[in-house]
Amino acid sequence: MPAMTDLTALRDPQSPRVLVENRTSVGGDDLQFSIYDTYQPAQSVALHASSVLYCGMVTGRKRIHVDEDEGFDFLPGESLVVPRGRSIDIDFPEASTGEPTTCITLAIRQEKVQEVIDRMNETMPRSPASGVWSTQDRCVHFQNTEAIESLLETLVQLFAEDHPYRDALIDLNATQLVLRLLQAEAREVLLRAPEEHAASHGIAAAVQYAHDHLDRHITVDQLAEVACMSRSTFYRYFRDELGMTPLAYLNEKRMERAKARLRDAERTVTEVSYELGFRSVSHFITKFRDAVGVTPKTFQEREGGQEREGGV
Repeated sequence: MPAMTDLTALRDPQSPRVLVENRTSVGGDDLQFSIYDTYQPAQSVALHASSVLYCGMVTGRKRIHVDEDEGFDFLPGESLVVPRGRSIDIDFPEASTGEPTTCITLAIRQEKVQEVIDRMNETMPRSPASGVWSTQDRCVHFQNTEAIESLLETLVQLFAEDHPYRDALIDLNATQLVLRLLQAEAREVLLRAPEEHAASHGIAAAVQYAHDHLDRHITVDQLAEVACMSRSTFYRYFRDELGMTPLAYLNEKRMERAKARLRDAERTVTEVSYELGFRSVSHFITKFRDAVGVTPKTFQEREGGQEREGGV
């Protein structure tokens, strides 16, 4: 998510006019970009989406309620897509003048969304079990992907600068963002509980197989066989629906599991490497450093130190 300093140029210099959901907005042809800053705790603040609404948390925590449910926490690095015509209620349990709760939103014209959907169905159709690309009629909450983070940062910069091709570039990035959001929605549905869909959905079956066998060397051919598809068909559907290649997904899941196991100070890097199907420790170290930014040993020492400090 864009850093707070990236939003400075877009904020109203007279801000804040109000303490709850103080809004600053700028608009393009297909997007209206808004920054919402809240400076005091509040409950049950209503938000109605008159168009498809993307929400991204920057700082603080919100509690989102949909259809009077118990709600869920909305945190930095996460996204929420609210369909056109839906309403949500928002709590701000921790907002303060010194540490405001900040969120950005992008209101996307339905015509733009439909344009992207039509193009995706024509050029990158989903697997038969998934049906056609379409918008969800429910709110979708998910962790940001790197692609979404990058697009948001680019859009923030474009809205802030006076570029001669600003509107054209905003339109281009808006198209990419809608595509990525649709993929993220499909990813959230397929990956939340793949075992529920495995019997009838080839991609879900392959995902479940991957989750169950991360301790082995898994190939794309093996996953394609589980999905009952040819290698090329499986690869295309997986990449198009989940927004990443099968091998990238396997690496992501292995790194998540590696971090969880490395938090156990009794585990060695070598043990974790072989437990996750890597054929050499050096290869594991390289992959971990590329994904996390530090070596497994450095990560373990850092995380273990945090746990010990927290337990004192």
